[in-house]
Amino acid sequence: MSSVDTALQPAVARDQARALFGQTMGLVAVTTGLFALGAYLGRDLSYGWGFVWYIASFGVLFALNYAASRSEQLAIGLLFGFGVLVGLGTAPVIAYYASTNPQSVWQAGGATALFI
Repeated sequence: MSSVDTALQPAVARDQARALFGQTMGLVAVTTGLFALGAYLGRDLSYGWGFVWYIASFGVLFALNYAASRSEQLAIGLLFGFGVLVGLGTAPVIAYYASTNPQSVWQAGGATALFI
């Protein structure tokens, strides 16, 4: 009996690891998309508002750390909110680079796409 159990264990663990990795990458993809949405929505913000949204994103990050062990739905919502807020926070800088050197924005976007 023990030989059957040990033969099935690695396959089950491998499937669980793949499922977890798939869920994680799905959350990364959605958060990245929400970052892009936040950057698009905040493209006309001043640098002061960008700083405010960036600080707010740190507050959401601390709340995410607290909520991760309490509620999965709340943690996922905070993760998505974090993506939008970081996008809003970096939007003025991205807009500045896009107006002065658009090639650098394309290169950064391409490099990000390679690693995500």
